[in-house]
Amino acid sequence: MSKKRIKISAAYNDFNKELQALKNFDKINQENFQINKLSKKQLHLLTESVFFSAFREYENFLRDIFLLYTQEKRNANNDKIESYLRPKDFFHAEKLIQSSMKIIDWNSPDTIIERSELYLKNGFPIKTPYTINRTKFSTYRTLRNHIAHNSTKSLEDYKKVLRAYFGTNPLIIPSVGEYLLKTSKIERRNYNLLDFFNLLEDMSNTLR
Repeated sequence: MSKKRIKISAAYNDFNKELQALKNFDKINQENFQINKLSKKQLHLLTESVFFSAFREYENFLRDIFLLYTQEKRNANNDKIESYLRPKDFFHAEKLIQSSMKIIDWNSPDTIIERSELYLKNGFPIKTPYTINRTKFSTYRTLRNHIAHNSTKSLEDYKKVLRAYFGTNPLIIPSVGEYLLKTSKIERRNYNLLDFFNLLEDMSNTLR
């Protein structure tokens, strides 16, 4: 069962701890590959695992802080948060949001933006950061879904990400892990996974 959160800072600290551990694990994997302790295929599989785990940890963080904001908990800047919900506590807030849904989606940027508009006055403090980063999160969600489902639909969506990256359809479809290790279009010293880490760090700092 998930934790009953009381403070935004605790959710942030737990997420940051997990993210740093995953970054360190990725670094170790890179070093082991360089000294031939890992094959290229093993590195790609481990990279997918790191990415998926980081995505899941971020989803949990977002869930936690969103539920706390519906209770009008203040953020790190001590801003006043106004909620349209009046939950009794953390889990009651989740039940109110879930209503008749089987699960609550915490990885679709469009859904998160809509949810913030529905439950928080002016969507604050969730809406604006997600609106700015909607395209990036949509791309990473596509990667996450292809790792999770590996279906015909997820493959077609993944091919769109590859076309955007390569400027054309690649003759051989790289695995998600291989794609994540390709050179960043944002920062040439990075590979794509590091861009993802940077986005999660920036967003968690902004949202807390």
